[in-house]
Amino acid sequence: MSTGRPITKCCAELGLNSKTVNKWVQNHRRELAGEPGPKAEGCELREAKRRIRELEMENAFLKKAAAFFVKIQA
Repeated sequence: MSTGRPITKCCAELGLNSKTVNKWVQNHRRELAGEPGPKAEGCELREAKRRIRELEMENAFLKKAAAFFVKIQA
């Protein structure tokens, strides 16, 4: 709910830090819009990098296994 009053004025009246309250308001607006937060994007990126490393290790193993079986058949 918006009262139309500036955040800085409300914060001064209540003795709150305006930067903190601004962050709360931005997060709340983001949630209402259904947008992911900035931390969610970082988490997705870390998970993607972890999965890439895992797949690269699997590929390396499969290449070694294929080379091993080629040597056995030769």
